[in-house]
Amino acid sequence: MNGYDKTSGNERDKRKQFEILDAEASSIRERDKVLVKSLFQNFYNKELNVGIGFQRAYGSILSGDYFDLIQLPDGKYLFIFADMSGHGLPAYTNLVRLRSAITISISEARRIFRQTDVVDTEYLIKNISTKFTDIMEESKSPDFGCVLFTFIHNDGDKFHLRFYNRSMLFPIIVRKFEGQVVGVYNLNREDKGWVPLKGNLLSSDVRILMGHKYLETPARHFTLYEGDSILYYSDGIVESNNADRPSEEFGEERIIKILHDNMNLMPQLVIRELFDAVYNFMGRPEQQKDDMTAVLIDFPPVRY
Repeated sequence: MNGYDKTSGNERDKRKQFEILDAEASSIRERDKVLVKSLFQNFYNKELNVGIGFQRAYGSILSGDYFDLIQLPDGKYLFIFADMSGHGLPAYTNLVRLRSAITISISEARRIFRQTDVVDTEYLIKNISTKFTDIMEESKSPDFGCVLFTFIHNDGDKFHLRFYNRSMLFPIIVRKFEGQVVGVYNLNREDKGWVPLKGNLLSSDVRILMGHKYLETPARHFTLYEGDSILYYSDGIVESNNADRPSEEFGEERIIKILHDNMNLMPQLVIRELFDAVYNFMGRPEQQKDDMTAVLIDFPPVRY
């Protein structure tokens, strides 16, 4: 009887620890969402509507998905969207390492800016990549990170985007005019002069294989106009499998259709439609094998 009571007590303790950790993880994610949304509400003195969706992999408490918006000392913005390999505690541990590398590198960029009045975007990306990889190598981690860095500069009625992509999915852009969708651009596909060039995964093992070419990250440019929307999304959404047809993935075409059909809704409602569609497609919650994150940003009119 005592053994049974002890076992039951241990199970209760584990369940309580699980619930505490789950609550803390959810609190951190909600705080991140609030912080990012608040930053977008004062974006070049404009208020942007932002929708954010996030679901951890089935059975996981922690996540390796990450997003952040950082105002740089030159007045431009850097939006970071990342996905660490795996899920749960290992992925979250590597996420903490990435955030440390970003924080240190941004601090150094601010110091350099005070001396030069310049933010060198290419150097900043190399600095973040190097610091993160050094940490991974020091910890002997075989894991990797996929990160998309987007520098955003406002110029009148345009927003100039400069992408540095380390093996992440590019976003999908919806162009609207007078409330109507006039174009959808999937930046993961080559089209009309756009080439979705990427750098390699961020990994100490990849650095050993690539040598001096490891830090090469091609810059890609795209221009948004007033009224456009941009969706960042993780591969956990695209690669979601159907319970009855395991080889069938949710894919990008379904994402594009949802954006097209719901683009006059507020971003958070569009994100809700997207996640509802993904779960209906999967059929069962346990089908979710990876974290799923999506951020939809409406760029406002900027003309006066």
